[in-house]
Amino acid sequence: MLRWVKSRVFFFAVLLLVSAWMAWMGAYTWRCDFEFTWWSWGVLILPLLAGGGMLLARLCSKPLLPASYALWGVLLLSVPVDCICNFFAYSVPWQFHVSVLMTMGCMLLLWAVFRAGAIAFWVMFLVLEIMQICSFLQYGSRINSLVVAETIEASWDDALAYMTPLNLGTLGLSFVLSVLFCWGMRKLLCRQHSLSLFNAACLFGGASLAFGLLVPPNKQKQELYWPVPEVPLLYHAASEALTINEATINQVESLTSPTAQPSSLNTLRGGEGVVLVVHVGESIRADRMSLNGYERDTTPWLRQQQSVINFPDCISAACDTCQAQIALLTDARRDIHEKRPEMLPKTGSVLDLFVEHGFEMYSFFGRRCAQKLKYDRVVLMLTHRSRQKFNAPGSPWTAVPQMQQVLQSVPRGQNLLFFVNNEGSHTPFEHYDRKNPPFAPAASHFQDPASQALEVNNAYDSTVHYTDEFVRRVVMAIQDRPFIYFYVSDHGEYLGHDGMWGRAALGEQHISYHSTTGCRVGMFVLYNEAFEKLHPHFAPALQQLRTNASLCVAHEHLFHTLLGMFRVQSPFYNASLDLTAPAAQPYTGPKP
Repeated sequence: MLRWVKSRVFFFAVLLLVSAWMAWMGAYTWRCDFEFTWWSWGVLILPLLAGGGMLLARLCSKPLLPASYALWGVLLLSVPVDCICNFFAYSVPWQFHVSVLMTMGCMLLLWAVFRAGAIAFWVMFLVLEIMQICSFLQYGSRINSLVVAETIEASWDDALAYMTPLNLGTLGLSFVLSVLFCWGMRKLLCRQHSLSLFNAACLFGGASLAFGLLVPPNKQKQELYWPVPEVPLLYHAASEALTINEATINQVESLTSPTAQPSSLNTLRGGEGVVLVVHVGESIRADRMSLNGYERDTTPWLRQQQSVINFPDCISAACDTCQAQIALLTDARRDIHEKRPEMLPKTGSVLDLFVEHGFEMYSFFGRRCAQKLKYDRVVLMLTHRSRQKFNAPGSPWTAVPQMQQVLQSVPRGQNLLFFVNNEGSHTPFEHYDRKNPPFAPAASHFQDPASQALEVNNAYDSTVHYTDEFVRRVVMAIQDRPFIYFYVSDHGEYLGHDGMWGRAALGEQHISYHSTTGCRVGMFVLYNEAFEKLHPHFAPALQQLRTNASLCVAHEHLFHTLLGMFRVQSPFYNASLDLTAPAAQPYTGPKP
């Protein structure tokens, strides 16, 4: 009896009976009919390969199939691996055995081809699979190109936000489990002949595809045959992220400055001492500003300003900082994914035109711009004509003394352009008064944001309050000069909205960024009376800007609105996108 149990025939008989029963239950549950699909060819091809391999093994006097203990061991390893690492193991009732059979086939095939070299693949693959399941459970996100791009772009502070005890423990545990799995696989397969492993792999793979055909057509997905489809998905995520990074940099580098064409500035002659502030904020949602009716008073100072012109319905171009920067500072209408040529940028940074016509530009960044990665390279190219670039070594409030230093060092009549882009409300939501948070209890860690939604949302709202105070301090520093202050956020954040945290889940859930509430961002304009009276054009332009504040606007309006406010004549100017012009048209692109 024991000898019979140890035989290969018994193993395949048991496996066939159990699989047939589960497949029948699945077919009965779904009441489905067989339908031939493109992967059905594997049902025919793999058994033929197995038959050919067995014939070759017979001719070479090699075992046709691995030893029965190896087959039982592979089965016992595959079941827990699918239970722990397979995100789709339970997505279709009664079909768990389909992925188990495919996992067994992959284990045997990889060892047959690479022998011990297969261990390197399995350790890396299983760690990634465990981590992305934990990522989905905590943040609603799996690994996709946006996750990879955000990881590449992340600063040390961003990374620390996710280095929680739970995440570090999960990483360590996943590595240990992967090593144990590979150790067991090596013990089972190291003495088995490669040809016999290949034959068994083809049989298991063919059986997986055959039973998968009983899944109804509307439920048949490649993910059913995990882990095979997971490998190209992970590769595609990394490849797409790197491709987009490179394409973004190449796109900006290829743009010629708008100063290459004739232009003129018709409202200033120099010596007025105007301060133009262009502040590209970080991650502020429009609906989290009390300026837009949010129940919490997150923008108390702005809400009290009579001169503020608020745009409650502003759509950001992309959920990526670099794409947003390009859409804001160039004449682009959309982001790099847009295929229509008329929507892509044709010229470089609008800031160049102001420097060309007498403004001295100074740029104030957060700590992130020390990385020299994609984000830094793009924003540094778009602000390349800055006379000096500052970084805030700690709090973004550090930029205010830096601005005061510039104001004291340049002649009072010099027109100035301050470009600001600091962390603001970017993850991990840590820029606020930790000792006295405006909204408590506040926690900026991201161990499990869904279970600590109140604390994380309090931290986010506190960062919006912090930005309000930052704007107040900047205005106090420049208020004795004519100034106009343009603020617009680059993108929003997900704080449990649509079941997501952050922005990385979009690619996984096939949700368009512009169909979610996260694409509506904060935008407003501030000015003082001295600026309004400086030139006859400014008062009607500001009034028209206030009239157009009720329109649905977007990042694409900033380039042309800056030119329209100062009556900069340029061949790249478009009056229909100038919010200071009566001909201004609302944003017509995708939105919630």
